[in-house]
Amino acid sequence: MADVPVERGEVISGRSMPIPSADAFAALREIVDAAHDYVRIREEEQTKRAAITAAEHVQVDRIHAAEQILRLYFERVFDERAKTSDEMFARLDQAMESGDPQMVHAVVRGIVDLAASSPLSGLEDFGTFWAELGTSDNPIEL
Repeated sequence: MADVPVERGEVISGRSMPIPSADAFAALREIVDAAHDYVRIREEEQTKRAAITAAEHVQVDRIHAAEQILRLYFERVFDERAKTSDEMFARLDQAMESGDPQMVHAVVRGIVDLAASSPLSGLEDFGTFWAELGTSDNPIEL
């Protein structure tokens, strides 16, 4: 193997090179600016999370309010279906508490299917009703 020439250099410590005051001030300014941005972004994100949580509570309250109306409707119009509808709404509550969106969708689908076979099926276009259920572009007020 051929000898590879080794270059030797001088190690310079950080103390041997002076740092200009302007560079030190710029570094300090960068730290202050970054800290300020961090606090601002953190506050914005906390505000967004709070808004999302508030919107979630509003939607859950809407679901519960609509649930009460639909329960009364089902109990009065479908006495023979009272047990089935109670079980479905209990499952809906369980699904929402567990945070399982697929289960919520499946239970709501079952409730919609139950409603589709009722006088509610007289809605002009039940498919459109289901497709628009819960959209922000076209909220359904009950």
